[in-house]
Amino acid sequence: MLGHLKVIDLTCGLGAYAGVMLAELGAQVTLAEWQPPVGDAAETAMDRRGKHVVPLALDSAELRALVAEADIVLRGPEAFGADIGTHDALIDVAILAFEPGRGNEHRLATDLTLMARSGLVAIGGDPDRAPLTMPGRQAWALAGIQGAIAALTALHARAADGRGQTVQVYAYRAAVLANYREPLTWGWTGRIGSRTGNLLVRGKSGVRQIWQAADGHVTWALVDNPPMMRAFVGQMGDMAGELAEVDWENILVADMPQEVLQRWERLVAAWLATMPRADLTRRSNAHGMGLSAIDEVPDVLASPHLAARGLWRDAEIDGHTVRVPGPLFARTAP
Repeated sequence: MLGHLKVIDLTCGLGAYAGVMLAELGAQVTLAEWQPPVGDAAETAMDRRGKHVVPLALDSAELRALVAEADIVLRGPEAFGADIGTHDALIDVAILAFEPGRGNEHRLATDLTLMARSGLVAIGGDPDRAPLTMPGRQAWALAGIQGAIAALTALHARAADGRGQTVQVYAYRAAVLANYREPLTWGWTGRIGSRTGNLLVRGKSGVRQIWQAADGHVTWALVDNPPMMRAFVGQMGDMAGELAEVDWENILVADMPQEVLQRWERLVAAWLATMPRADLTRRSNAHGMGLSAIDEVPDVLASPHLAARGLWRDAEIDGHTVRVPGPLFARTAP
């Protein structure tokens, strides 16, 4: 798709995923490794996916020669401001932690600190326990995604006028935008959100979202959807108890007392714990129960659907062969 494009990647950790995405889209990405990689061997291998790695100094004539022929340059914070040359059609994308000249500019910018400052950590986990962050380098990945989008947007503009441009993307801002609900809540109501754990809070009460099945977990919630609730309760059979007597058309779940919802949820939990995920999925699809199984890693790797799409490929990481996602898009026979 982008096989005609030449990309020079000067990132080191933060922003590296932008080059991976462009490489997955077919671009010729050269990683000019001008300083030691950041992270462990597995992270380094993932950051290099699809890239041609060449050790080059930032002030080298070889790098300037590559930039002279490049369509896109990707810079991380370490290479921001370096004089590497340019030309009128070059798209120069800087993927930074914070916006230069603002109060956060010199703050620590690990993935964890960026996630914490964005508010994404504060809303993760149970309310009576410490906050949790997500696995991997999420803020760095979000910044890389935004960097790739910025490069492609500038590329589209260049197609109209032939001119390149410089672009800046900020990991902190990317993470805040991913935390869309809390900033909006603060902006419109002045309230600071709090962790709700496994509860979806609507109206006066909260309803459970994640449930234990016989062989894993599923996601479902008591909601104001009478056809869905009738279908779910119908599948519970004799285990439905008092749920079979509820007039779902004439109540609002969101207005029910928490103790009533908890009593109903104990019935739901007891039934779900007896059911395999595959059976629940089949029933939900057939009857409109609104339930989804939660895949675990082995489920994803063994998925016939993903295999049919050719999603996976093998990669060598730290001397081991591991399965990683393949290209974002794949050509199929007409």
